[in-house]
Amino acid sequence: MIRWAIYSLNGRIDRIYSGSPQEAALQLQGDESLVPIYEPLTDASAYVLNGTVAERQPFPFNVDKTTLTADGVDETVISGIPAGTSVNWPDGQVDDITDGEVRFSVDLPGTYPLRFSAISYLDQEVTIEAVPAA
Repeated sequence: MIRWAIYSLNGRIDRIYSGSPQEAALQLQGDESLVPIYEPLTDASAYVLNGTVAERQPFPFNVDKTTLTADGVDETVISGIPAGTSVNWPDGQVDDITDGEVRFSVDLPGTYPLRFSAISYLDQEVTIEAVPAA
């Protein structure tokens, strides 16, 4: 039985299907295509580039610090973010990164997860700890 990656035009693998080529073709919706995918790759660890399955890589960005003072002034800077990346903020808002960096500051102490996602990179979460001002 063949494993098939069913993917969108942008290369994101929507799902994996196991079956014959004819059965797999029946699973396509809209503008989806399919290509064979082999173990151990999954929809979370791979994407499709020019009709070929490729392994997603870790993000190459830099985080200057993961602990900051919760005073609304101190900030964490995450730089070197590749084009096509989106960030999911702790409040649920999602933004596309256009300038290669994210700046984060907050005035309430707590733990703040920022989730980064891009088709050719493994999803990654950066957790920022905001501590009370001294």
